[in-house]
Amino acid sequence: MNKIVMRKVIGVAMLTALASSGATADQVFTGDTRLACEAILCLSSSQRPNECNPSLSRYFSITHIKWSNTVKARRSFLNTCPTAKDVSANMPQLVEGIVNGAGRCDADYLNRTQQIQMKRKVCKGWNNNFMSNMSSACVTETYYGIKNSLPDYCVAYLDNSYTDAGIAPKYVGTMEQNGRWVPGKDFVTEQARWEQAHPEEREVYPWLKPSSY
Repeated sequence: MNKIVMRKVIGVAMLTALASSGATADQVFTGDTRLACEAILCLSSSQRPNECNPSLSRYFSITHIKWSNTVKARRSFLNTCPTAKDVSANMPQLVEGIVNGAGRCDADYLNRTQQIQMKRKVCKGWNNNFMSNMSSACVTETYYGIKNSLPDYCVAYLDNSYTDAGIAPKYVGTMEQNGRWVPGKDFVTEQARWEQAHPEEREVYPWLKPSSY
């Protein structure tokens, strides 16, 4: 089932809950209840029109000093939507994905928080004796790169059957050569730009390779 259909299912599920409650739309979808339902829809899609602004502002305004308390409060907010606890539609998994991943899985956030320490050998030049041990001419250098795999909480959020694939960022380049996360829509352009800035290294001693004839 594609993601557009999935979002329609969410909407239908909300209407089903509304009908089963015997209430009218005006009675149910007001205040935080309405904003919570809208937040679930908006945070599941890469398309976020201006109509999403009130619900997203309300959602992201819920913060506490401890991240665990922020997650708990945001979960409580989203659970005010009538369908948030609908197990048959796997809505609890979507809510969990949102409260743990929304706002923490975009390219900017990942580039700031997924830096890891790495090491590489840097050789300054050749010794006079070509065949000598080169350890004296090389040093181990410590540097930082951006991890090219998503945290588990992002995988749970972005791979949920209800979330739009357009939300997911993509990794450009390699960790060893200034790789980074970019919005999915910018991947082709940014990957081409990275490749232009990092051409493949030419072989220093091609004559050492076996002859092809």
